[in-house]
Formats: sequence, C-alpha cells, structure tokens
Amino acid sequence: MKSSAKEENIMQNTPAEMLVESFKNPAFGDRACLIDTESLRRISYSDMDRETALPAGVLKSFYIRPGDTVSLLLENGLHFFMPWIGTMRIGAVAHPINYLYTPDQIIYALELCETKLLVTQERYVWDDKKNEPSALLRILSERFPKMPILVMHDPDRFESPKKEKGAGWLCSFSWSALAKFVKPYDHIVHRYPEDIFQLICTSGTTGKPKAVVQTNSMFWPDVEAIIKTYALSEKDRALLINRLFHVNAQVTNFFPMAIVGGTTLLAPPDPEYFLETAAKWGATYSSVIPPTLKEVLKREIPEKEKLKKIRFLIVGADKLTRELHREFMNRTGVHVRPGWGMTETLCWGSGTATDEPIMYGSIGKPFDITEMKIINPETGEETKQNETGLLIIRGPNVFKEYFKNPEATKKAFSPHPKWEGWFDTGDLCYHDSRGTFYWVARASADTWKVRGEFVMGPLIDDYARQHPAVDDAM
Repeated sequence: MKSSAKEENIMQNTPAEMLVESFKNPAFGDRACLIDTESLRRISYSDMDRETALPAGVLKSFYIRPGDTVSLLLENGLHFFMPWIGTMRIGAVAHPINYLYTPDQIIYALELCETKLLVTQERYVWDDKKNEPSALLRILSERFPKMPILVMHDPDRFESPKKEKGAGWLCSFSWSALAKFVKPYDHIVHRYPEDIFQLICTSGTTGKPKAVVQTNSMFWPDVEAIIKTYALSEKDRALLINRLFHVNAQVTNFFPMAIVGGTTLLAPPDPEYFLETAAKWGATYSSVIPPTLKEVLKREIPEKEKLKKIRFLIVGADKLTRELHREFMNRTGVHVRPGWGMTETLCWGSGTATDEPIMYGSIGKPFDITEMKIINPETGEETKQNETGLLIIRGPNVFKEYFKNPEATKKAFSPHPKWEGWFDTGDLCYHDSRGTFYWVARASADTWKVRGEFVMGPLIDDYARQHPAVDDAM
C-alpha cells in the first residue's frame, strides 16, 4: 500500500519543522500547548512559535551553526522548552544534560558531545550561601574558556525582570538581557533525515556514558507509533512528571501532544500529589515508572469517580511486577498500559494499545514499525515461548550509532553472527503464546555466573518479595 503525498512529506520533515508547523497552525492558535500546574503559567501554540524563535535568534548571535552541539543543563520547567526547540530550529544538535550528574560527569558529557555553547540556569552557576559564582561555574570556565555559557532564571523565577544570578561572571551571559536586543529567527534550517537533532547520554550503569545519536529520521516513526498505539488526539492532556533531559518525558508526553494539538501539563514528580494533580487538571494520560506506582499506593487514593478522565498510564523503564500492576489498577481504576524502550530506540519499541487486553507484568507487543526477536545469545536461535533469551530489535526508530564511538557501535549491532545489524538491547525477555513480551533482567547489570550457571537478580527479588515481611527487594 503506497503512502499519500502528504504522508511522504510528513515522514521527511524534521522534528523542528513538524513542531513549528503545529505552533503556526491556525486551528491550534490560542489553544494551550504547555501549562505549568505550579505557577499556573500557560503558553499557547502561537506563543510557542514566538517563544522558540527568540532563543533561535539568541543562539545564532553566538554563531552557532547547523550541526553544532548546544548543551542544556536545565531542570524541568517552561524555560527548558525555549532553548531546546530554538536549538532545533537553527539546525543545531540539542544535548540535554542529566542535572543529577556530578560536576565530573557534566564535564565528561560536555567533552564527549563536543559542546559549542551551554545553556544553564542560576542554580548551577551561583552559590546563594556564599553569594559568589558556584564551584561548577569556576570549573567550567577553566576547562572550557572559550565556551559561552548562557544563564536563564530558575523555574520559580521564570518571568523575573531581574538579571540572572551569576550572569556576567567568568564567560557567562544573561539570557534575559540578550533576549531584549536580539531579533527572533523565524525560519527553520532544513536538515536531512540522517542529520542529528539530539544527543542523549546513556545512564552509564555499565561504564562511562555513551552518547546516543538521535537522527531526524528516527523522530516521526516513533512519535507516530505512540500516537496510533494510544489513540492520542487534540482532546488529550498529558501530565508530564518525568525529567525532560530524558527521552521518556520528551517522546511520550510533549512530542505527541505538540503534533496533534493537545496539551502538556508540567507537574512535580511527587507521588503524593500525582493522582490529585491529574484529576484537578483533567489529565487523560501520563507516563510513569513502576516505583512511582508503588509510592502512589502508599498515599491516600482519590475516589475512582475523580480519576475517570485518566484514560491510562504508560509504564516502563523498570520491572513492573504482576502484583503491583494488578493492585494499582484494582485500587485506582486507572488502566496501566505497559511498554518497553530505550534511548537507542528514541524512546519506545513496544506498548499496549488501547484496543489490546492488558497483560499484567508485560511490556506489551512490538510497535508496527519495530521487529523484536528473542534469541539464545550462544546459538543465535530464536527462543520458544516462555523461554528467556536476549532481546534484539530493528526498525526506523532504532539509532545507527553512538557519537564518535565506532567500537561501541559495532558491538551493539553484533548480537550474534546470525543477526548482524540487529541492535543488542542487553535485556533478557520472553514472550507468551499471544506474542506479548515480558521483561526479566538487564543482562549486563542483573545477571551473574555462579558455578557455571547464570543467575538473574530480578528473579531472586521476585522470590524475596513473596515473603510477607518484605516490602520490596532490589
């Protein structure tokens, strides 16, 4: 079946082109694109066009060119979106940094991704207690003396008329001061499908972080798969509590909503107020990790009637036990639709569609765009149903390389001679007779060889949790 000219065109568009097309869409206009549930600040689609064109102009004033890396050391907040999308508009590469990193890890990430300019906020460049530039700012200025550092207000001072704390010290500049004198860049620098739009560093659980190259061609296949799988529309409101430096919050919440004309609600990740906030703001879905579900159940649960607008929660990024899955749905009445994915697959590779039955403890079925196999890593043969093996994957949403790390790239796409070119996820899974997949463990971190036999830590955890005196195990 051939795709229409419109579908072919949209498949070739870059993330920046698709997002700005939505911002300029007269049908969306004054509709809320972003709402901060704490400050009550609302940004419409037409506002987003203006608000992201201005940062694009600011970045161009520093001669940032297409392909240059702009790093973002920013907490969650409305201020994150402007330089992030502004970077994409000028064809530069966005590199959100995990703000939980230590200074050494931040330096490593900046060097790894060859950062040309850093956008950060007051908290990281100014020491309030000592009333002086922070230790991090001093280290940055010493290690990167020619790198401009643009300082934005902290989220709680988003609209402050005062100059940013720390701006003007040691090669740092005030974002708000620059914004008064720079013209918005209302264009979009076109980039090709194979060009990079974002670099995301892995967690580094098994060694130093690697930078995943996310190309323009990965964007639409995965975002469209999410929209179709969960039947998302302009009527939806996504409650975003996950951190924006990671793909989960970006790809599950913001990107789909911005494309279809829905609304993204920003909220703190406090489990105590999660369901209450969702009910108050009319959220129709959210993306959370299993530990959040567990913490929510320790709090007072609102009446099911108040939660009926929540169509579902998308859950992944950690093991979801059958017991927790079942208990949460029974006590809240909210459907939990599990999935699986990695930074290397842009975000998701499998999920549980709205017209599919929910299988407790599963990671759903592969998206239409992805092929997922479970193999015996020693023989290369596909496993039988309910037999644990190595999960491998391929598809248009799967990355092609780690940034300037050919050795790691070669290893990642060599799960077995029979499966050259398939990405080795490093995850151990199995599937049932329905073709539903189940996650067991991360092979590199959760398994050991004891007296010649492989032992899987998560299975030991599951066994320990069965004891009535054990609340949790890891």
